[in-house]
Amino acid sequence: MMDYRDPFKARVFLTSLLETLLHLPIGFDEAVRTSMRKVKLNQREKRRMYALGYQTVINYYGLKYLARKMGIGDDVKAVVNLLEKLDYDFENYMEMIDEATQELPVEEKLAKKYSYPTWIVKELLKHLPAGEAERTLRNLNEKKRWVRINIVNSTIEEALECLEKEGVKFQRHHMFEDLLRIANPFYPIGNSKCFKKGYLTPEDLSSYILVENAMKYIGSPILDACSAPGTKLFHVLSRRLLKAIAVDYSSKRLLDAKKILEKYVNQGSIILVNGDSRILAFNNRFSIVIVDAPCTGSGAVYADPSVKLRLTRHRLRNYSLIQQELVRNVLKLGGNILYATCSIIPYEGEKIIEEIYKEGSIELQELRGEYIDTAYPGYGVSYKTYRIYPHKVEGQGFFISIFRGVG
Repeated sequence: MMDYRDPFKARVFLTSLLETLLHLPIGFDEAVRTSMRKVKLNQREKRRMYALGYQTVINYYGLKYLARKMGIGDDVKAVVNLLEKLDYDFENYMEMIDEATQELPVEEKLAKKYSYPTWIVKELLKHLPAGEAERTLRNLNEKKRWVRINIVNSTIEEALECLEKEGVKFQRHHMFEDLLRIANPFYPIGNSKCFKKGYLTPEDLSSYILVENAMKYIGSPILDACSAPGTKLFHVLSRRLLKAIAVDYSSKRLLDAKKILEKYVNQGSIILVNGDSRILAFNNRFSIVIVDAPCTGSGAVYADPSVKLRLTRHRLRNYSLIQQELVRNVLKLGGNILYATCSIIPYEGEKIIEEIYKEGSIELQELRGEYIDTAYPGYGVSYKTYRIYPHKVEGQGFFISIFRGVG
């Protein structure tokens, strides 16, 4: 249970946060900053409100269901009223939602209990047993913060010593010595001196696994077709001195990537291009094209819980179209293509690759490694496309395919 001595501040903050996210196309962190301007908070209160906001947004659909079932209503006001009634005790809420959903059909039960649109859960249950689907949804709701030690700017020992001096608690991954999990996922690691020195860079465990296992296919030059914020490219360049072109549709995100590049990489030769990789053409061919495609983010909800509020079929269709256009264009540009989405929905993974594979225009490549599993069964490409399952790694959910153009 969270200690809120001034429930008025919590009410104002949560109401503003939810209304902002439901009506503006912005992410969770930006909405938090916007809402915090509407109420005077000290630093301790800000940290508590951030955690409260996260739990509220990640459980929003379940809270609405429970508020309606209790006769409170089903709008933003009702959700906030319910939380006040529960004294912001989310352990109590989880017990209540678990009891309230016991008699529902499995897809409705999982949707309400873990607060996802029902159509997402139905889709997941087509490909995973109910128990595994539940573990996936539960894991994606649990806030985690992973960071990679940037061996370009420091040694592993220097980075660890820096964190210990600051009193930051962390766990080292048992397999990857330069990957750390911050014990308190809400700790503002971005304010750490170690972070500001460039000793650490944010990277989820699943992104790390993807890059490490794909390294054998990566040569020079690289085209990073949807680069910003550049996490995977920066990881690659911390391992090898390579030439790369980094493209992104958003000029703002590309400028952010430039700042990160200057601070964390400082090696290799990189050209930044503000453009649309669905239509861009280059005279030269690339050793590999990385397509970290824009997607619903359904496999990364703990990084930004507001993703849940925008999980619609219409949005999915738009992303699927963009993903197909990206793959078709980059096939002209590279040797190997690394296609990845942080999505648990096959329409952004297996279906995209299957559609192109049926045309006879690609040859699938094999990817083996720790935590790399085959994709959802039942597709023509299932045997040679891959997934990282959240509940198996304590990371995000990814679809991965590596292929070459033929013909």
